[in-house]
Amino acid sequence: MKQLLIKIFVCILFSSFLLNGFAQPNQTAAIQEPEPGFIGKVIPAEMKSWVDDSTGFEITQWTKTGTSHHPYFTVESFIDNQTAIIFSRRTGTDQLYKLNLQNGEMIQMTNGEKIKNIDHLPKFKTIWYLDGKKLFALNTVSFQSDLIYDFESFAYKINSFSVSCDARWFIFSVEKKDSLSGECGYGPYAIYKLNLEDKKLTQITLELGINISHVQANPVDPNLILYCWQWEKFDRQKLVGHAPIRTWWVNIDGTAGGPLKQEYGTQQTHEAWTPDGKNITYIYKYRWGALKGKHFLGIQSINGKTYKAYPAQVSPGHQNLFSDNKHWIVDTFNDDESLLALITIGKNKIKESQILFRHGSTLIGQDSHPHPRFSPDGKYVLFSTDKSGIAQVYAVKLNLNK
Repeated sequence: MKQLLIKIFVCILFSSFLLNGFAQPNQTAAIQEPEPGFIGKVIPAEMKSWVDDSTGFEITQWTKTGTSHHPYFTVESFIDNQTAIIFSRRTGTDQLYKLNLQNGEMIQMTNGEKIKNIDHLPKFKTIWYLDGKKLFALNTVSFQSDLIYDFESFAYKINSFSVSCDARWFIFSVEKKDSLSGECGYGPYAIYKLNLEDKKLTQITLELGINISHVQANPVDPNLILYCWQWEKFDRQKLVGHAPIRTWWVNIDGTAGGPLKQEYGTQQTHEAWTPDGKNITYIYKYRWGALKGKHFLGIQSINGKTYKAYPAQVSPGHQNLFSDNKHWIVDTFNDDESLLALITIGKNKIKESQILFRHGSTLIGQDSHPHPRFSPDGKYVLFSTDKSGIAQVYAVKLNLNK
């Protein structure tokens, strides 16, 4: 009888192991599955704030679930002073969320399949985004997305894009590799525009033998477009190396344009319009020559009347000039260190440089790039970093208008 009871006990124990031990991995996998999302879903705050012990500035980490980041630094990340746009992969694919900078609450704004790039005009309360080959316009108040144009029958893949400040034109670059006779291993590239009213497509530039990227409509003048000769990394099967002339411009009708001035021997990068639309800012460094190793913040106008250089060890990272034309934010400083730094400029020189935060990003992949962006009122700098092991959205608190 005693042996029978032991056998029964062993059977029960083994059955329990089968149910719990073997089933556990499936239960764990189910827990790890992303939560389903839907437009209008409210995500409770995940924020945490602290005062950085080395800089004294208040830092807030806004997200902690999945991979999250904010838009590219040339795109307006802020809907207004209290809310911002972020990407989050918490449901398995990138979706757009509206982040409340007061209480940390997030609201899901899209439910797309393949959203990557956007442009945003707060004046029109609209975000334009591509979901696969379909262009949508998203209202940031109602969260309604309207299909604007289906590029399914368009012959080329859309690369970089922007929307003119009057919300009339969708402007984008393409590679027309198979458009000409013969075999092309690389290019050519061209810029097109789509009329957002009558949906007419027009090519703006000629076919160019340079990789056209970073298309940026001027924030004030709807006729001006900025773009760059994108350099190619050395692991790509294309013509590789740094562009000898980085920054270019063109009129919306293609009647005028050309390269901006660039000093011989320099690598120039991450150009952007100033908020008033009058100038272009960028970072550059001397790769060879007498000034080899020297770094600068640069600013110039299309007509050449403005051309200034501020010596600063900023490296070829990202930069953003505030609307007061005095405060500059950069995300690499002090000879390539992963630092968020605020640079204050005077008439002809740098007045002050402040370290705001050691963001510590690996800079591997666009999600982890800080891409710092000032809020319209100058109270926040929004940025991203994978300092915690996975890319999340952060902000440093400022008060530039005090």
